[in-house]
Amino acid sequence: MLRALPLLGAVLLLAGCGGGSRSACESPAVHRALTRLEADLGSIKQASALPVRDSLQGNDAINRATDTFLRDLALAPLDNLVRNRLIDHAAALLFASCEQCFQALEASRPIVAIEHAHTGTACHAKN
Repeated sequence: MLRALPLLGAVLLLAGCGGGSRSACESPAVHRALTRLEADLGSIKQASALPVRDSLQGNDAINRATDTFLRDLALAPLDNLVRNRLIDHAAALLFASCEQCFQALEASRPIVAIEHAHTGTACHAKN
């Protein structure tokens, strides 16, 4: 559990701490969602340590853990960049255990939303 704390801290930083009058990091809903997702990542890690007969389909535990993670991620009130980074962590845990789960994670990435939400303001800061 202590190894998960740096990840949670990094996710909170990515969530946009310090911006606006009430940042996303102060939201109890964000804290609950990140706690839930951290537990989901732990479940994926445990499930991926179990033996699999077929690395294409994984095992029942991997499938349940991945489904739970994807559901919780979809319902979480998080920024798309944070969602994308959490998917990175889940995909790394599933790498050789379940190819279909890995593909489901990749298909859930909010890449298009991130691309179209980027206004370029930060890229064109005043000189």
